[in-house]
Amino acid sequence: MLIKEFLQQVTSYIRSKEARSYVEEELHHHLTKSKQAWVNSGYSSIEAEQKAIEEMGSASQLGKSMDKIHRPKWDFWLIGAVLLLIAVSITPILTTDFSHRFGVDMTNYFVKNKILHIILAVAGIAVIMYFDYRKLQCYSMFFYRGALLLLIVLWAMPNIFVNGEAMYKIGPIRLQAWMALPLLLVAFAGFFTERKWRGWKLTGLFLLPIFLFMMIGSLSVTLLYMGVVAVLFSFSYFNRKAKLIVFLIVGGMGLAIAAFSVYAYHYLLEPYQTVRIRAFLHPELYADSAGYMMLQLNEALARAGWFGADRLHYIPEAHTDYALVQLIQSYGYVAGLAVIGIIFAVALRILWLVTTMPQSYGKLLVIAAGTLYSCQSIYSVLMVFGFLPLTGVPLPFISYGITPLLINAFLIGLVLSVYRRKAFIGKQIYSA
Repeated sequence: MLIKEFLQQVTSYIRSKEARSYVEEELHHHLTKSKQAWVNSGYSSIEAEQKAIEEMGSASQLGKSMDKIHRPKWDFWLIGAVLLLIAVSITPILTTDFSHRFGVDMTNYFVKNKILHIILAVAGIAVIMYFDYRKLQCYSMFFYRGALLLLIVLWAMPNIFVNGEAMYKIGPIRLQAWMALPLLLVAFAGFFTERKWRGWKLTGLFLLPIFLFMMIGSLSVTLLYMGVVAVLFSFSYFNRKAKLIVFLIVGGMGLAIAAFSVYAYHYLLEPYQTVRIRAFLHPELYADSAGYMMLQLNEALARAGWFGADRLHYIPEAHTDYALVQLIQSYGYVAGLAVIGIIFAVALRILWLVTTMPQSYGKLLVIAAGTLYSCQSIYSVLMVFGFLPLTGVPLPFISYGITPLLINAFLIGLVLSVYRRKAFIGKQIYSA
């Protein structure tokens, strides 16, 4: 039996096309080396080839064993937790009183939209999970340029503004700064994997989106972007000395910005901007203006018992940014804490997956996805409980809205795509 025939028999038992190609390449390399060793021992080429094959054992047993080892992985814990969160996300809509805003009952409208969003999100997770994430690495700069183009459009020609943030509306679709984050995290995962980038170039690539985010007025997105890139850099190929220098510089810049912020608060900010800051610290003094929303959230949370309030308190946008508060006052702190627990269980699961992976592009993708998901979750939870200023940071998979839902579906899909190919982490694919 020739090596080619033996490999065909072995791979015929392997169901995954990707695993089949990988196993064939590895076995061919091993058999070639073994054959050469037998030739060096005095055997003819045909005899040496037969000896090398005999050493491998039964083709059927080897093929079945390889199929089991390299079978695509499914993280059912992560998939189950995410699907549970997606199912729970309908509950805040069911208890929200939309008549205060629209004058008519809009519950059915939002429920139908939410179901459509869920279908798109689940389909998106499935598509990305089956897609080979390694093909993305070749297009790191393409994703980066796409993110810049989106931000430039939002900066140069926005046609609507929501809470001071520039957006571009095309029919029912709103282009907003959030959409640049997945593109940037994919780009920087590639930049920090490839060793061709010098430090000063990466610094420029990092700073340019910050400038555009700030010009658009997306402070929360800016902070999320900086957090993701900082974590990615800490896991990059740069040595400890370089990382320490960078973090010292960034820390110094942070202190300088903090000092400047104190000066700006007293001398540079507009009155409405200083009011927002004071309203966060003392909302009761601005009950009719900037502190109104915080007081409404506090009132709703105060009324909610362990199993829900007797009478629901009206909260503007209760199904979107403040969906967690609506859920707590409707079903109690027991339900709220359970949802928070599941949200952070997803984050911890992603963190655990990172610890099982070798240094690679796939690992950086999972780190980026996990960081962005976790930062959103932490900020959104602390925000509604009054520990952080109110901004438009949604609670992953719970808040209403197609854009944040698809972004988080993309993040989970990336994690599952990497985990699915866990046996091949570190093996790069350079063809489209």
